[in-house]
Amino acid sequence: MSTLHRLLWLILLVTSAALAPAIAEEAKPAPQAAQTRPATEEQAFRLPPDKVSQHTISLAGVQLAYKATAGTIPLQGQKGELAARMFYVAYIAENAGPRPITFAFNGGPGASAAFLHMGLMGPRIVPFQEKGAQPVLPVQIADNPNSWLSFTDLVFIDPVGTGYSRAIGGGQDAQRAYWGTEKDADSIIEFIRLYLARNGRDLSPVFLAGESYGGFRAALLADRILASGYLLKGTVLISPALEFSVLRGGRYSLLPLTFALPSLTAANIEMQDGPNAPLDTVREAEVYARTTYLVHLAAGLKNDDAVNAALAKFTGLDPQIIARQHGRVPTSVFTREYQRRTDRALSVYDATVSVPMPRPSNDMHFDPILDGAVTVLTPATVQYIRQELGFVADLQYHLLNREASGHWDFGIKPGRQGYAGSLEELQKARIRNNALGVFIAHGYTDLVTPFSMSAYLIGQLQPIEGAAPVDLHVYRGGHMMYLRPASRAELTQDVERFFRAKTK
Repeated sequence: MSTLHRLLWLILLVTSAALAPAIAEEAKPAPQAAQTRPATEEQAFRLPPDKVSQHTISLAGVQLAYKATAGTIPLQGQKGELAARMFYVAYIAENAGPRPITFAFNGGPGASAAFLHMGLMGPRIVPFQEKGAQPVLPVQIADNPNSWLSFTDLVFIDPVGTGYSRAIGGGQDAQRAYWGTEKDADSIIEFIRLYLARNGRDLSPVFLAGESYGGFRAALLADRILASGYLLKGTVLISPALEFSVLRGGRYSLLPLTFALPSLTAANIEMQDGPNAPLDTVREAEVYARTTYLVHLAAGLKNDDAVNAALAKFTGLDPQIIARQHGRVPTSVFTREYQRRTDRALSVYDATVSVPMPRPSNDMHFDPILDGAVTVLTPATVQYIRQELGFVADLQYHLLNREASGHWDFGIKPGRQGYAGSLEELQKARIRNNALGVFIAHGYTDLVTPFSMSAYLIGQLQPIEGAAPVDLHVYRGGHMMYLRPASRAELTQDVERFFRAKTK
């Protein structure tokens, strides 16, 4: 090989060696994590910055200007890392002087605040027809003449896993870190602390408003908020589930049967005589349930013709059907027999509302109130947040996340058989602040959390000298009685009087 050839071969060898790593690196695919990891958390969930907008509404003939904020508040983990972002919508009245501030949330667990936000309290709502079973068609978003904004500023909170609120890291494991009685309470307390501090409202009078499990949550949080030094004036518990041992019980628990009877009676009256029929028989059923019916149940599985006849009068069921149940009327029997007779599914959220079902329909499950409301409120809420509040997010809005309720950790305490309760914490709050107001609202025809259950639990509270009494109010309608316009107006009037009394 000539000197020239040897030189050319050496140059080629060195050049190939230098290029080989680069070629190999270019051919090697990038790590999957590097391809999918977002630059920022906002990119991960496609959430925009907080959006602030100005609005006005006429309430009782008075023009009220208010600021709306749709945004998120970050929550830190144990090591100070960003762990979650909680979505909220806040309404603050402009030039209205010092006002209380109310933090509102729904239940589920796994529900966003859209039910209370767009159905009861917010300045803009989705109007429903007289019985609350169907929205006014075409579906619209309209000013709410009964908005609580007339007497309190409002902050609607979506717990982690609901609405646009998410844990950082994605996946169910990250979300489940917040799905439990204690975990949830801690996150809501932290949200309230951060919101008050960031907005200079640490000394404002505070109220809590929660529905269903949200009522449980509000009762559970009351003492913790007071212990943190905030001026909690009152709690509004709408259709609350206060003690799960009493609500759910078990096969041999008798009290749930007695709680159901007055609500079944109210449903029977309304189905027979209309939504404005007198409810005197409901009062009679309440007394009967606490006396003769309870004694009959405690005696065991025995038939009594007089009891069967009384239950038939109250519920409208055939006495022979009641006799086959040994003189007992569970809500499941009431709804099943209604569907068998009419081929219509009866809502347990309002036992006066039903929808036609196919024949046979034993394997079909549909609740016309809950499923119907979710179907309407989800797109309406998304459109409202995007178009009127300017918060444009591509992330799915979870109005009702059934994954959360299915994996919820209710906690286990010795002697409580795993049943969660909130009244002990509420009693601590009433001790800490004797003037603390507790306003409980129920619907007559709610079979999920019957009003008679709360009446029973209030009667079992140990008296506290000087403590404000617990107020119980019952309205026409079911679990979401406020979907009926007349009940929404009545409830708002009663709550306003409650707020005025607690802040004067």
